[in-house]
Amino acid sequence: MVAVMDTVQAATEVTPAPQPKRRAPRWDIPGLVRRRTGTLGVTLAILVVSSITIATQSTFEAGLFDLRDMLLALVRVDDPLVLAVTVLLTLVTCGLAEGLLGTRRLLAAFVGGGLVVCAIGEGIGLFEDNVIPEVSLNVTPDTGAPPIAALLCVAIAASCFASPLWRRRIRIGGVVLAVTMFLYAASASDLYTLIALPVGMAAGLVLGGTRAVGIPRSSLHEKRVLLAAITAITAIGPVVATLWGSGAGVLSVYSWLSYDPLNVADGVVCAIGSTNAPCPPLASVYAELQPASGWIAALPQLVLLIAAWGILRGRRGALHLAVGVNALTFVAMSILLLLSETDTLEQLATVRAAYAVADVWQTIVGMVVGAALPLAVAVLLVRFRSAAQIRSTPGVRRAYVCTVAVAAVGSLTLALVGILMTSAEFRPWPNVTTVLATLPLRLVPPSLLPPEALVFVPMTGAAQAAWYLPPLLFWLTVVAATARFISRSGAAAAAPDHERARALLSAGSGDTLGHMTLWEGNVYWFAADAEAAIAYRVRGGFAVTLGGAFGPDRDNASVGAEFAAFCEEQGWTPVFYSVDDAERERLAPLGWSSLQVAEEAFLDPRSWTPAGKKRQDVRTATNRAQREGLTSRWATWSELSFFDRGQIRDISEAWVSDKTIPEMGFTLGSTDELDDPEVRLLVARDGSGRIMAFTSWIPIHRDGAIAGYALDVMRRRDDAMPGVMEFLIGQAVERLRDDEMTVMSLSGSPLARHSTGDDVDRGALDRGLDVISALLEPAYGFRSLANFKKKFQPDFAPLWMIYPDATQIPAIAIALVRCYIPGLTLRSAATLAAQLRRPREAASR
Repeated sequence: MVAVMDTVQAATEVTPAPQPKRRAPRWDIPGLVRRRTGTLGVTLAILVVSSITIATQSTFEAGLFDLRDMLLALVRVDDPLVLAVTVLLTLVTCGLAEGLLGTRRLLAAFVGGGLVVCAIGEGIGLFEDNVIPEVSLNVTPDTGAPPIAALLCVAIAASCFASPLWRRRIRIGGVVLAVTMFLYAASASDLYTLIALPVGMAAGLVLGGTRAVGIPRSSLHEKRVLLAAITAITAIGPVVATLWGSGAGVLSVYSWLSYDPLNVADGVVCAIGSTNAPCPPLASVYAELQPASGWIAALPQLVLLIAAWGILRGRRGALHLAVGVNALTFVAMSILLLLSETDTLEQLATVRAAYAVADVWQTIVGMVVGAALPLAVAVLLVRFRSAAQIRSTPGVRRAYVCTVAVAAVGSLTLALVGILMTSAEFRPWPNVTTVLATLPLRLVPPSLLPPEALVFVPMTGAAQAAWYLPPLLFWLTVVAATARFISRSGAAAAAPDHERARALLSAGSGDTLGHMTLWEGNVYWFAADAEAAIAYRVRGGFAVTLGGAFGPDRDNASVGAEFAAFCEEQGWTPVFYSVDDAERERLAPLGWSSLQVAEEAFLDPRSWTPAGKKRQDVRTATNRAQREGLTSRWATWSELSFFDRGQIRDISEAWVSDKTIPEMGFTLGSTDELDDPEVRLLVARDGSGRIMAFTSWIPIHRDGAIAGYALDVMRRRDDAMPGVMEFLIGQAVERLRDDEMTVMSLSGSPLARHSTGDDVDRGALDRGLDVISALLEPAYGFRSLANFKKKFQPDFAPLWMIYPDATQIPAIAIALVRCYIPGLTLRSAATLAAQLRRPREAASR
């Protein structure tokens, strides 16, 4: 068996017949040039026009809505570094877009869309100058739209022709980029970039793209990607405002927060707006005391950036941390808004004349929006918190909190001792009461302190060390502790139990759902006197198991009774869900009720063949795959290339976006579970190497070895060959036969039955499950899935739910729904029910 498993570990090619003649190599340069003439033409135009502009330093004098100027602006930049970046972006954006749009549509989107963006932008600039000159939201455009706006217009237009995964990523990425730059920087180019979003969408629709203008439904993985991106943008935005801001952006106020509130005015250290340490009224020269102190304010943003990384990895603690940092930012901005006085803001606007646009109204509005934005992000993270399901151990959380607490106490102590020792070097001389009252402010980055809160200022180098060093050390420690908290391999709460459960399953036996017990979201109970465990989830007071017991002693009849006793001690009601006949018999002494909830299909790979009239579809699919050049590959996730993984995620996201209800979990797998060395994938490729469909297979453990595999995920492209799934499953049978496997499961079909009997002889609960099955059929197609499996003429076996009290069935049903759809709220459940009714109502008309 070891030799067999070594064979299974290798990624091999399985082909139904000798491969047909392949197409031309992918890197056919002449062919690539012919297919990307539009991209090369746009790139060449940008190179020529921009090079002439840079070499001659020429400018174009033109009025508003001058067609020549607008056309030249689309292909003109005046900086060599910007030119290099623009050329690279053009090659990538237009090259990919041309593959979706074609050459003519690409040029129409770039030139036509760019001209429309120019016209709208200049019209908005005219409106701002003549109607609302006192309201400055951006630098007024005085030239046409830059190439970046036309490129974004092309990207958004191309999204109308892309798959659901890339349609969502392009649109959300474009929106985040354009809105961030407009709010934080607000140059004229940023205004044009913002306008390119709706123009690009309209261009895509006019050119014949999909009319699905919204954001397609996302899988849990994709939700984490989007939440992490939003969190990262809120972290990077203030840095953008500081380094590239024009001062006109609504959120350009964040750039002001990079200034040290302490100034040197005619040689005197002071704070504009401070009552106790004001600046000389007739001072002529102002300078920041420590200009580099603004970088301390970037450390909390770095914490937020690390939290974004943790959210991407599914860490619930990282999401909570991001919520906390955004909440603190909201509180800090609110306090700053309440304490700031208009006279102080006017003085600061005069002294910090780094921008052409700076007024009190804009600053106040910026503070309001700057406070509302992190609050909105925090609410969004809480709303979609179910996307990050990996919890941290209590020990790791305690270590993080203790580290931050010790850093706070140490920094405050250092500040207290330092200020008291150098108190004579502050202006005015602070007494002990004043120092203690303002001590918590020593943890706040200095540039974030409102001038009105500064009651004393440091005059000498020693005093300044006591002022600037404590917050620097505190936030450096917080950054290091956050990185350790997120990156620690033992940060997952279930990590030790998870490894113990994996060892038990590998050393013993489990049912066909046994490997699913290792998925994220499960917790484990281990028998005290036997080598057995049970995986379960607690929802609404019910401990719902995922299958039966597993491990070397899974056949021990006392295991189930001990788990039931454990649940009673915890105040939970145990529910054994999706257990097989053998487990049902072992639980019979409990005297509980049972209800069939699914039916599992089995094949014996040693004897199964596609022969027979009823398996004609399988033979037809195999023959057609041979004619069309389809091949199959048996591999693990890690053995696939980066591009292959992207194709699989693309196929999966297209499947999710077509569903009227969210992606389900628990006993239904997704792409999140593919990255497991024991999970196998069988992918179907066409003659060009494009993945058309894939299936994933989880191992079935018997007596310490892998005896077979069970089908988990099964998805295909919309344009895949009819019968591609029959082809893949037929290939899987041959693979398992070659590897001397003894069992193959096509998995259970929830709420579906193979056997049919007199409806009068069936109980009310069985008939109720049929109603639920019919309700879910338009959304998930459980019955269609069961009918598909019948093509292979498998043996069917029931899966059961064992429960103690029939009166609790409604509550158990709710608990099960919450297992399958984590984070389901009452409101979302009502929306879900309405979505499920629509297909049935439409079908009844």
